[in-house]
Order: sequence, then C-alpha cells, then structure tokens
Amino acid sequence: MGDQIFLVNAEFDDLPNFSGHPSEDAERFLKSIKNITKANDESDNHEILEIVRGKLTQSAGLWFDNNEYNFKKWSDFELQFRDRYFSTIMIHKKFDKLKQRIQSHDQLVTSYIDDVINLCREIDPYMSDSLIIQHLMSGLNPNCRKELFRRESCMNTLNEFLKYAKIEEDLYDTFEKSRQLSLKSKQSDISCNHSTASSFTTMFNPLSTGLFLYNKNFYNFKLTLISQKISQSTRIKMLVECDSL
Repeated sequence: MGDQIFLVNAEFDDLPNFSGHPSEDAERFLKSIKNITKANDESDNHEILEIVRGKLTQSAGLWFDNNEYNFKKWSDFELQFRDRYFSTIMIHKKFDKLKQRIQSHDQLVTSYIDDVINLCREIDPYMSDSLIIQHLMSGLNPNCRKELFRRESCMNTLNEFLKYAKIEEDLYDTFEKSRQLSLKSKQSDISCNHSTASSFTTMFNPLSTGLFLYNKNFYNFKLTLISQKISQSTRIKMLVECDSL
C-alpha cells in the first residue's frame, strides 16, 4: 500500500492545483484524480483523500476542511465535490445530448455503448446499470432494439446488455451480407437473361440482319427497272405520235 501511495504522490506532483474558481475545469480535475488514484465509489482509503486535499487550495481547501467529516469513502467526496463545483448548465446540456444520442447507421454497437455509458457517468457517476440500459435502448439501432426487447428480462447488468447486443449485431450483419449476395446474384441472372434474349431477338429479326439489307437492295433494283421501263415506254409513245403528225 505504501508503494502505491508513493506512486500516486509522484503522479500528483504534475497535477495542477484546484482552487474552486469558476474559470477552472472541475470535471477535468476530478477525472484526473480518479485516473491517478483508481478510486471507485467504495474506496475508503483516507490516504487518497489526504493526497487530494494537498491539491485543493484557497476556497476549495477550506470547503474540504469544513466537510471532511462527511467523507467516509470516495463516493461521499466525489458527490459533494460535484454538487459544489460542477456547472448545473453543463449537466443539463449533457443530459440533453444523452437524450438525443442515437446509434448511427454505420456505428458499431460497442462504440455506441461506450459513448452512452461515458455520457451517463459524466452526468451521474453512480447511475445504476438498469437506468443506463434504458438510455442505451432508446437510441439503439431499431433492428437490434426489437430483438433485445425479447431478452430484456435477461439483461440486468451492462455486461449482459453488451453481450446480447453484440450477438444481435453479428446476426444482423450476417443476414444483411447474405441478403446482399442474394440480390447481386439475382441481378446478375436478370442481366444475363436480358443479354441472351437480346441476342436471340437480333438473330431472328430481319431488321437487324443482312437479309433486310439484301431485300432492301433488291427492292430498289426492281424500282429502278420499272422506272426505266416506264421511261422507255413513254419515249416510244411520243415517237409514234410524232410520226402520225
């Protein structure tokens, strides 16, 4: 334990002090402390709180001293620190963001879950799993949500929710890939049939073959002969009429 506290002290040396001034980022300060100390809601190591006290100056230090008797464990300190220094407007904005958060079409369910859990923890670090699951369900992909409703009674923890959500996503992705392959296969068959039908039509359509060209040329040739015969007949008739005169 002594070695752990020594390491924590060493890392705390690089952490800026917190005086409680409105311009300071209380959320970032608290998050840095938790990352360094690995403190959780049940941590009752008072040495950690003493280290934290060393980083609280001016009004923040005075606040800690006045309320230290209330800090039986880490969660006591964290909740009161949040109430004291976190902006209520910021919390409302995050809650609005949480209510509007939906899983995008191309977002993995694991990424969506991590994002929502992080938002929930920022709003309330001790929000229950059941409440977080409700927020997760409200913005989940409709196809996945419909299937998860059937397992609702089995999902009492976030780990269980993640497990079943991942199963449903994998099943849905497999089905979609199979459906896309089936559609491509059908489109390929239709294209092939259309090409075959076009070739068949061309083969037996005189308008698209040399037979038509032959018939057309033959027809023009006959018209030329008829025209020549008519012209010759007309000249003979004119000569006869001239002789009679």
